[in-house]
Amino acid sequence: MNILPESFLPFTERWLQLPREAHPLLPRRSDLSPMRFGKFLPQICVTEMIGKMNLPIRYAGSAFERAAGYPLNGVNYYDLLPDQFRKSVAAFHDYIVDTPCGAFVRDIISTNSGSRYLHETLHLPLADDAGKVRYVMAYGLGRKAIDDRGMRPLEDQSDDHIKDLRYLDLGAGAPAAYIENFIFHRNSTNKDAERLTLQDVAKWTS
Repeated sequence: MNILPESFLPFTERWLQLPREAHPLLPRRSDLSPMRFGKFLPQICVTEMIGKMNLPIRYAGSAFERAAGYPLNGVNYYDLLPDQFRKSVAAFHDYIVDTPCGAFVRDIISTNSGSRYLHETLHLPLADDAGKVRYVMAYGLGRKAIDDRGMRPLEDQSDDHIKDLRYLDLGAGAPAAYIENFIFHRNSTNKDAERLTLQDVAKWTS
Protein backbone atom coordinates (compact mmCIF):
# COMPACT_ATOMS: atom_id res chain seq x y z
CA MET A 1 0.00 0.00 0.00
CA ASN A 2 1.25 3.49 -0.82
CA ILE A 3 1.26 5.34 2.49
CA LEU A 4 3.36 8.48 2.02
CA PRO A 5 2.61 11.24 -0.49
CA GLU A 6 5.32 11.76 -3.08
CA SER A 7 6.08 15.16 -1.51
CA PHE A 8 7.64 13.30 1.45
CA LEU A 9 10.09 11.35 -0.70
CA PRO A 10 13.04 13.82 -0.55
CA PHE A 11 12.79 14.04 3.24
CA THR A 12 12.48 10.27 3.67
CA GLU A 13 15.47 9.62 1.43
CA ARG A 14 17.61 12.09 3.37
CA TRP A 15 16.57 10.61 6.74
CA LEU A 16 17.47 7.11 5.53
CA GLN A 17 20.89 8.39 4.40
CA LEU A 18 21.80 9.72 7.86
CA PRO A 19 24.44 7.64 9.71
CA ARG A 20 23.44 5.02 12.26
CA GLU A 21 26.41 5.33 14.61
CA ALA A 22 24.86 5.08 18.09
CA HIS A 23 21.76 2.99 17.29
CA PRO A 24 21.46 0.19 14.70
CA LEU A 25 18.20 1.51 13.22
CA LEU A 26 18.09 5.22 13.97
CA PRO A 27 20.12 8.39 13.45
CA ARG A 28 20.96 10.64 16.37
CA ARG A 29 19.40 13.98 17.09
CA SER A 30 22.87 15.47 16.66
CA ASP A 31 22.89 14.20 13.05
CA LEU A 32 20.27 16.83 12.14
CA SER A 33 22.92 19.40 11.33
CA PRO A 34 22.33 22.29 8.91
CA MET A 35 24.90 20.73 6.57
CA ARG A 36 23.16 17.36 6.45
CA PHE A 37 19.55 18.38 6.96
CA GLY A 38 19.44 22.11 6.32
CA LYS A 39 16.67 22.43 3.73
CA PHE A 40 14.27 20.37 5.86
CA LEU A 41 14.82 22.18 9.17
CA PRO A 42 12.02 24.77 8.70
CA GLN A 43 9.44 21.96 8.43
CA ILE A 44 10.53 19.83 11.39
CA CYS A 45 9.81 19.74 15.10
CA VAL A 46 11.94 17.75 17.58
CA THR A 47 10.60 16.78 20.99
CA GLU A 48 12.33 14.98 23.86
CA MET A 49 10.66 12.22 25.87
CA ILE A 50 11.36 13.15 29.50
CA GLY A 51 8.52 11.18 31.11
CA LYS A 52 4.84 10.35 30.76
CA MET A 53 3.15 13.32 29.05
CA ASN A 54 6.34 15.34 29.46
CA LEU A 55 7.52 16.05 25.93
CA PRO A 56 9.22 19.44 25.67
CA ILE A 57 9.73 20.83 22.19
CA ARG A 58 13.48 21.21 21.73
CA TYR A 59 13.31 22.60 18.20
CA ALA A 60 10.49 23.89 16.00
CA GLY A 61 11.25 25.15 12.51
CA SER A 62 9.75 28.37 11.20
CA ALA A 63 7.27 26.68 8.85
CA PHE A 64 6.20 24.24 11.56
CA GLU A 65 5.56 27.12 13.96
CA ARG A 66 3.64 29.08 11.30
CA ALA A 67 1.33 26.10 10.82
CA ALA A 68 0.68 26.06 14.57
CA GLY A 69 0.14 29.82 14.70
CA TYR A 70 2.19 30.43 17.87
CA PRO A 71 5.74 29.89 19.26
CA LEU A 72 6.52 26.27 20.14
CA ASN A 73 10.13 26.13 21.27
CA GLY A 74 10.48 25.10 24.91
CA VAL A 75 6.78 24.27 25.36
CA ASN A 76 5.67 20.88 26.71
CA TYR A 77 3.73 19.43 23.80
CA TYR A 78 1.07 18.02 26.13
CA ASP A 79 0.29 21.49 27.42
CA LEU A 80 -1.01 22.21 23.91
CA LEU A 81 -3.55 19.37 24.07
CA PRO A 82 -6.99 19.14 25.67
CA ASP A 83 -7.14 16.70 28.60
CA GLN A 84 -9.32 14.18 26.78
CA PHE A 85 -6.81 13.84 23.91
CA ARG A 86 -3.67 13.34 25.99
CA LYS A 87 -4.07 9.63 26.73
CA SER A 88 -4.27 8.55 23.09
CA VAL A 89 -1.38 10.86 22.10
CA ALA A 90 0.74 9.42 24.93
CA ALA A 91 0.11 5.89 23.63
CA PHE A 92 1.11 7.10 20.15
CA HIS A 93 4.42 8.49 21.42
CA ASP A 94 5.11 5.39 23.50
CA TYR A 95 4.78 3.21 20.39
CA ILE A 96 7.19 5.40 18.43
CA VAL A 97 9.87 5.52 21.14
CA ASP A 98 9.53 2.05 22.68
CA THR A 99 9.26 -0.02 19.49
CA PRO A 100 10.89 2.11 17.87
CA CYS A 101 8.81 2.81 14.78
CA GLY A 102 7.58 5.67 12.64
CA ALA A 103 4.09 6.96 11.90
CA PHE A 104 2.35 8.95 9.19
CA VAL A 105 -0.64 11.08 10.19
CA ARG A 106 -3.21 13.12 8.27
CA ASP A 107 -4.93 15.61 10.54
CA ILE A 108 -7.80 17.97 9.69
CA ILE A 109 -7.05 21.37 11.24
CA SER A 110 -9.44 24.27 11.75
CA THR A 111 -8.12 27.68 12.82
CA ASN A 112 -9.82 30.47 14.74
CA SER A 113 -9.76 32.55 11.55
CA GLY A 114 -12.21 30.12 9.94
CA SER A 115 -9.92 28.18 7.61
CA ARG A 116 -9.78 24.38 7.45
CA TYR A 117 -6.98 22.36 5.90
CA LEU A 118 -5.18 19.01 5.84
CA HIS A 119 -1.89 18.76 7.74
CA GLU A 120 0.32 15.73 7.03
CA THR A 121 3.14 14.71 9.35
CA LEU A 122 5.76 11.97 9.35
CA HIS A 123 6.89 11.08 12.89
CA LEU A 124 10.26 9.37 13.38
CA PRO A 125 12.26 8.45 16.50
CA LEU A 126 15.81 9.65 17.10
CA ALA A 127 18.53 8.44 19.45
CA ASP A 128 20.82 10.47 21.67
CA ASP A 129 24.60 10.18 21.34
CA ALA A 130 24.61 7.18 23.70
CA GLY A 131 22.08 5.30 21.56
CA LYS A 132 19.03 5.78 23.80
CA VAL A 133 15.81 6.46 21.89
CA ARG A 134 14.35 9.58 23.50
CA TYR A 135 13.50 12.05 20.74
CA VAL A 136 10.60 12.22 18.30
CA MET A 137 10.97 14.23 15.12
CA ALA A 138 7.94 15.35 13.12
CA TYR A 139 8.19 16.58 9.53
CA GLY A 140 5.06 18.45 8.57
CA LEU A 141 3.57 19.61 5.29
CA GLY A 142 0.29 21.51 5.49
CA ARG A 143 -1.98 23.39 3.12
CA LYS A 144 -2.48 26.42 5.31
CA ALA A 145 -2.86 29.60 3.28
CA ILE A 146 0.25 31.79 3.42
CA ASP A 147 -1.77 34.78 4.66
CA ASP A 148 -3.67 32.81 7.34
CA ARG A 149 -2.38 33.91 10.76
CA GLY A 150 -5.06 31.99 12.63
CA MET A 151 -4.27 29.68 15.53
CA ARG A 152 -5.59 26.18 16.16
CA PRO A 153 -7.92 26.28 19.16
CA LEU A 154 -7.28 23.75 21.92
CA GLU A 155 -10.69 22.17 21.43
CA ASP A 156 -9.96 21.50 17.73
CA GLN A 157 -7.50 18.76 18.68
CA SER A 158 -9.12 15.36 19.18
CA ASP A 159 -9.19 11.79 17.90
CA ASP A 160 -12.08 12.80 15.64
CA HIS A 161 -9.78 15.07 13.61
CA ILE A 162 -7.32 12.28 12.69
CA LYS A 163 -8.22 11.28 9.13
CA ASP A 164 -5.47 8.69 8.62
CA LEU A 165 -2.73 7.15 10.77
CA ARG A 166 -0.30 4.38 9.84
CA TYR A 167 2.64 3.10 11.84
CA LEU A 168 5.81 2.45 9.84
CA ASP A 169 8.21 -0.43 10.41
CA LEU A 170 11.78 0.87 10.65
CA GLY A 171 13.24 -2.56 11.36
CA ALA A 172 11.88 -3.37 14.82
CA GLY A 173 8.25 -3.94 13.86
CA ALA A 174 5.22 -1.64 14.09
CA PRO A 175 1.76 -1.69 15.71
CA ALA A 176 -0.97 -3.19 13.55
CA ALA A 177 -3.70 -0.70 14.52
CA TYR A 178 -4.41 2.11 12.08
CA ILE A 179 -6.90 4.82 11.18
CA GLU A 180 -8.24 5.11 7.66
CA ASN A 181 -10.71 7.78 6.60
CA PHE A 182 -11.53 8.57 10.26
CA ILE A 183 -12.25 4.90 11.12
CA PHE A 184 -10.07 3.14 13.72
CA HIS A 185 -9.02 -0.45 12.90
CA ARG A 186 -7.65 -2.33 15.91
CA ASN A 187 -7.29 -5.93 14.73
CA SER A 188 -5.30 -5.63 11.52
CA THR A 189 -2.73 -8.12 10.28
CA ASN A 190 -0.58 -5.11 9.29
CA LYS A 191 0.17 -6.81 6.00
CA ASP A 192 1.20 -3.44 4.60
CA ALA A 193 3.91 -2.84 7.21
CA GLU A 194 6.84 -3.43 4.92
CA ARG A 195 10.11 -2.26 6.36
CA LEU A 196 11.03 1.29 5.37
CA THR A 197 14.43 1.13 3.66
CA LEU A 198 16.17 3.42 1.22
CA GLN A 199 16.02 0.72 -1.46
CA ASP A 200 12.26 0.29 -1.06
CA VAL A 201 11.24 3.87 -0.33
CA ALA A 202 9.32 4.10 -3.61
CA LYS A 203 6.84 1.53 -2.25
CA TRP A 204 5.82 4.01 0.41
CA THR A 205 4.97 6.91 -1.85
CA SER A 206 2.10 7.71 -4.15
